[in-house]
Amino acid sequence: MPDHISREYLTIGLAATFGFKFVALSVFLWVMIQIQKLQYALLPLIGAAFLAAALDMIPLVGHYIAVPVLYLCIWKITREDLFPDAVFTVGLSYACTYCVTIILLAYAPVPGLHTASAPDNFDDATNATVAIVQTTNQAPVAEAPPAPSIPQDGVAADISVKGVSRGANDALVTIQYGRKDYVISLGEGTTISTKEGPATVRFVKADGNNVTLSVRGQEVKYALK
Repeated sequence: MPDHISREYLTIGLAATFGFKFVALSVFLWVMIQIQKLQYALLPLIGAAFLAAALDMIPLVGHYIAVPVLYLCIWKITREDLFPDAVFTVGLSYACTYCVTIILLAYAPVPGLHTASAPDNFDDATNATVAIVQTTNQAPVAEAPPAPSIPQDGVAADISVKGVSRGANDALVTIQYGRKDYVISLGEGTTISTKEGPATVRFVKADGNNVTLSVRGQEVKYALK
């Protein structure tokens, strides 16, 4: 992304953050004063919230300057005791503003995310089109049988299939984990003891020389030995 676009997004983000803090702090201060039935004047209250929000935007030390300044402003505006009236009003209002700001930033979309990823998507689409054009003029190639999947789960990787016996109405698979063998019916499951705790293994299907097991919810294909 070009530098000037990044600076524009940064400026917009800072302005939006300041505006939200100013509005939220003004609202929460007004609500707290109304709840406590303190005397106040609206314009000085808005000015105090504006000043505190502006000071809070200073990197590193802004918050530590804004809070004491807001204490003094609310103390003068309400003409009440600095402690606990002014301190309680400012402390709770700032806490509510901070929580709402964090929630908003967590769920707000990131500007320019789709714009930055557009070139990659364009390249992927171009490559896919070229691949389709190349393959349309080639003779069909017989598909190779799927190879057994590589287990991604540590427990699944330590399981080995010793054999499958097929009866008239059912099939049984014998698996080994550690030094213990387990026999599972087709469609059924069992619980094995592992270093990570109990793990559920289910016999999904058997076809040809492969057996498919569900290990802790992940289907893994094993080759018969």
